[in-house]
Amino acid sequence: MIETRDIAPIWQLAFRAGFLAAAAFAVLAMGRWLSWMLWPQTWHGYIPPNWWHAHEMIFGFALPVVAGFLLTAVATWTSLPATRGWRLQLLFGMWLVARLVLWLAPQWRLVAWVAEMVFIAIISIELGARVWARRQWRNMLFLPVLLVLMLLDSASYLCLEEPTTATRLHFGAVWMITVFIVIIGGRVTPLFTSNRLGLKLPPQPLWLDTLAIGSIIAIGLVSAFVPQEGIAPWLAALCLASGALHFYRMARWRGWKTLKVPLLWSMHLSYLCIPLALLGLALAGQDPVANKNVIHLLGIGTIGGMILAMMSRVSLGHTGRPLELPRPVALAFALIMLAAVTRSALPLLEAGLTLLSWRVAAFLWIAAFSIFLYRYWPILTRPRIDGKPG
Repeated sequence: MIETRDIAPIWQLAFRAGFLAAAAFAVLAMGRWLSWMLWPQTWHGYIPPNWWHAHEMIFGFALPVVAGFLLTAVATWTSLPATRGWRLQLLFGMWLVARLVLWLAPQWRLVAWVAEMVFIAIISIELGARVWARRQWRNMLFLPVLLVLMLLDSASYLCLEEPTTATRLHFGAVWMITVFIVIIGGRVTPLFTSNRLGLKLPPQPLWLDTLAIGSIIAIGLVSAFVPQEGIAPWLAALCLASGALHFYRMARWRGWKTLKVPLLWSMHLSYLCIPLALLGLALAGQDPVANKNVIHLLGIGTIGGMILAMMSRVSLGHTGRPLELPRPVALAFALIMLAAVTRSALPLLEAGLTLLSWRVAAFLWIAAFSIFLYRYWPILTRPRIDGKPG
């Protein structure tokens, strides 16, 4: 049997490879998207650029972070051995195969689809086996969300040439990633806040957590699978009610007290984008252009922002380092929030600024994740500083 210390640091816990893969891909994929906006004639003809961008930001960027966080966390939750070594190599090998195929040989996209299915299946098996062994039923909720992501992923491939349907499916997938943030963010944001600031926050009511999570799941499923024409009025009402729930939920966390701690205010600001996006969608109604702009507040602000914040904190804690943010990562947090506002709000204020807002937001996104990579590459690729395995 191979000892943990004989395994290269990057393959000792899933967060290392998952976070590095996601951050590097965030820069490369957004760079490609920015390149297409500047020189659209260079795009190949096998996959529509809008489909590639939406699909890869979800399954290429966000999902390896989900894998890295969940497979690292479940070892702590269950006190069972973590996924490491060749299992992690197989997992992220599947992720890499899908990315390379869709970028370099998109005519073989069936191979990419198979690789993505195997990737999500491995996450589910590694997570589910440990949760089942300890009968931690509340953590079983992650498995049906992963299953829905598999279905949405498969359907998006089938609807490659149907942009309206593919857009709905990708919106649904964005909401499913948001479900992970609502669950995990709802657990750790108040915990980290109370621990760091010495606050006594009230416990989370079960009804509030249940409605907050359930409403996002419902919105995601409806957005993906039900044509909007017949459901717009009550979907808007659902978004409005869910937004109010999430405003109330995060108000209990006292985020205004975190302004001097970037590792905390970044999480609170990212979560704030959920109710703001819900309010925006309720107001947008059946306007497809407005909906697409508002969903980017969720995609960039919530998903991009929370991923950046969580990667920054988890990487410090799980490598034995003090929870003090390396400079200038706080700037990266600010840049990602600025990108979210630029991409979502500027086109709504002035339609003529749409293309400019896309380009500026892409540049800000690239800058934010480049800063993270520069500061965290040594942290994620070297052994823990306290000499412990992991």
